[in-house]
Amino acid sequence: MATKKKKAPAKGDMHFVDIEPQPQIVEAPDDMAITLAQDPVFRKFEIAKRIAHTLSQSTLVPPDYQGDPNNCFVAINMGAEVGLEPFQAIQSIAVINGRPCLYGDGLIAVVRASDLCMWITEGYDEETQTATCATHRKGDPQAIVRTFSMDDAKKAQLLNKQGPWKNYPLRMLQMRARAWCLRDAYPDLLKGLRVVEEVQDYEPEGVITEYELPSAPAQVKVPTEALPENQAEGGDPDPNEMTLAKVERAMHDSKTLEALLKAANDAKELPEMDQKTARVTYAKVRKAILDRYEREGVAQSERV
Repeated sequence: MATKKKKAPAKGDMHFVDIEPQPQIVEAPDDMAITLAQDPVFRKFEIAKRIAHTLSQSTLVPPDYQGDPNNCFVAINMGAEVGLEPFQAIQSIAVINGRPCLYGDGLIAVVRASDLCMWITEGYDEETQTATCATHRKGDPQAIVRTFSMDDAKKAQLLNKQGPWKNYPLRMLQMRARAWCLRDAYPDLLKGLRVVEEVQDYEPEGVITEYELPSAPAQVKVPTEALPENQAEGGDPDPNEMTLAKVERAMHDSKTLEALLKAANDAKELPEMDQKTARVTYAKVRKAILDRYEREGVAQSERV
């Protein structure tokens, strides 16, 4: 059977051909040919995550970062904001009261690495017991000078604190003067980071430093049927019976941890609900006693 030839379309006629659609590949210009894996921001993010995970597995990093890749990641990125390399950031940034802070050595390193810093000088006046830090920022008409003295430390009740203030007071005066000076002169370089040696002396937010004994609750008349048998019949309450009021009173009267522990041991005889109340009172009074020990400079071995 002869094959019928298709008639060629006349000139000017519309001609439709069924063809299978083919995907079109559009080549982007060179300046747009950047995949996600090649994006510098994305690459930095991924690299920081890998470094953070590796560092968190090491025992050579500070305890706050061991086993916590998320904290490592934040420290690395905050360090990058102020010009610190990852390993330097981990060693120079600490978490104090839930906030990332720079150690005093890292603080001065960040500032000196900037072209904005013309010079920094520090000194100590033995006669006035005052530490001084001065710096001149490029473009400023004059230098910025800040001081911190022994009198300032006494007013802030820092000299009796256990730790660096007790063992190395001159060093701590230097760190305070440095923190005030460089934070005032270079806030844009520090990106909101505070200084470890300063923030560690602040009381954590929400911590009760003084505990006042609450007023005695109002007397409530209890129905006779709810009283113990000896009281329902008009008898006196058992003087040996342990009550929540007795336990809390003993806790409030405690001047030492030893006395507080004795009162807490008596609470074991209370009903479960009263024990929960006693635990709250115990925690508050214990904190008040420890704060008093700190203010009075009581040594750890004598805290009984």
